[in-house]
Amino acid sequence: MTIYMSIFVLFLITAITFIIYWLYFRPTAPPPLQPRTGTWPNYAEAIRQDPRAATTECCVICLENYDDMDEGEENPVKILPSCGHVFHATSVDLWLQRNPTCPMCRSSVMLG
Repeated sequence: MTIYMSIFVLFLITAITFIIYWLYFRPTAPPPLQPRTGTWPNYAEAIRQDPRAATTECCVICLENYDDMDEGEENPVKILPSCGHVFHATSVDLWLQRNPTCPMCRSSVMLG
């Protein structure tokens, strides 16, 4: 009878420990992304903001040069915060909807 009581107490302690751990250390969802107000920089501004952005002269997603624009056309870029790589804003938005990594170095992109 004492063996059953020992097993029950051990099970009870394990269950309580698990519940406490689960309540206090479970991962929480990141806060939702807030839309950015203002405009995104062009390539020249991006290089001034972060020198790591000057590693390529064309977007590796859409393969268009950053400086190739028609008259009056804007082609804003975004710099990924984790690695500093730069991409056309529309291209990287589509990429990040499908992939959680940088298209160049595959490092994790945690936004939020």
